[in-house]
Amino acid sequence: MHNPLALFTTEVLDALLAQGFTIFVRQSYPRGKDHFDTETKEAFLITPYKDIGEANQHFQHIQFDHRKYVYQVHRNEEVEKLKTAAGQPAGYKVYVDKLAAAEWRASVQLGAKIGNYIRVHTKWKARDGGITANLFLHFGELMLRISNGNEEIKISLSEVERL
Repeated sequence: MHNPLALFTTEVLDALLAQGFTIFVRQSYPRGKDHFDTETKEAFLITPYKDIGEANQHFQHIQFDHRKYVYQVHRNEEVEKLKTAAGQPAGYKVYVDKLAAAEWRASVQLGAKIGNYIRVHTKWKARDGGITANLFLHFGELMLRISNGNEEIKISLSEVERL
C-alpha cells in the first residue's frame, strides 16, 4: 500500500498549534504500518481542525474505528498526549494528514491502475484531453481526484489499488 503521508512530529505539532488548530482527530491508519516492520504494533493518523463541527463530522465518519479519539488543546493533558504522539513512541507510527512530498506524483504501478480504472469505469477517451490525478484526504481516507479536463471523478485510493 502506498503511504504518502508525513510523520507527526513535535515540529509539525508546534506549527499546527501556532496556526490555530485546536482539535485533533486520531484514527487507525493501517496504511502506515509496513507489513515487513516487526517493530511497529500500530499506526495512527492525526487530522487537525479549527472547527468543532468539521471535527465532529470526521469523528462520526470513523465511528466504527475502535482507536478513534479527539484531542482538544484547551485541556493541558490532551496537549501532553499530542506531544507524546508527536514523539513517535516505540512500537507506533503516527502520521499527520499532510503529504510528505511537496508535489505528489503517482508511481508507474499506480498510474497503470488509474488507467485501468478509467478504461473500466468511464467512457473517457485519450482525445478528451490529458488525464490528471491528484491525491487528497477526506476524513482521513486517501482519495484520488481524476480529471480529463471536462469531467472529474473522486474515488478512494484503496479502490484503485485493488485493481
